[in-house]
Amino acid sequence: MFIVKNIVLIMKIGRSIRGKNKEAIISIVLFSIAIYVAIASILSENFNSRFSPIEYLKKEIFVVIGIIFLVFSLLISFLALMQMKDSWRIGIIEGDKTELITSGIYMISRNPYFVSYIFLFAGYIFLIPNLLVMVLSLLSFISMHQLILKEEQHLQSLHGIKYSEYKKRTPRYIIF
Repeated sequence: MFIVKNIVLIMKIGRSIRGKNKEAIISIVLFSIAIYVAIASILSENFNSRFSPIEYLKKEIFVVIGIIFLVFSLLISFLALMQMKDSWRIGIIEGDKTELITSGIYMISRNPYFVSYIFLFAGYIFLIPNLLVMVLSLLSFISMHQLILKEEQHLQSLHGIKYSEYKKRTPRYIIF
């Protein structure tokens, strides 16, 4: 969904939608590594066993929880991508004026697409319980949070009082 949304939007507006700020680059790199490690761990038990599997989490209930989290991740990311419309950007593009989306899923969270990543990484932790997946998930969340803080500054300068009001009534993630 992410790749398709990016390609469609680039074709529609005729230019890049990815900012060059370090927070975006770090997040993209960490997300990519985490997803690669998760897929490699699923496909290869040998690969997975090298990174300190957490035996306690290798129970059927945790697999079910992991799958539920992945389904939530897909649903939330789909809604976020669709409702963001042409305002979708990866990182900050200085001088790029976009509409502030505050309706739909953006009434529940200012960052629903990033919330979908939280569910994605939580799902990975339950489905692929090894130390490397846990560490990469944590690092990805930290980098994502730094990117969000940077984007919030940008949105504040771009949309002013409208963004301030939005921040007052809508949490950054879901409950905070």
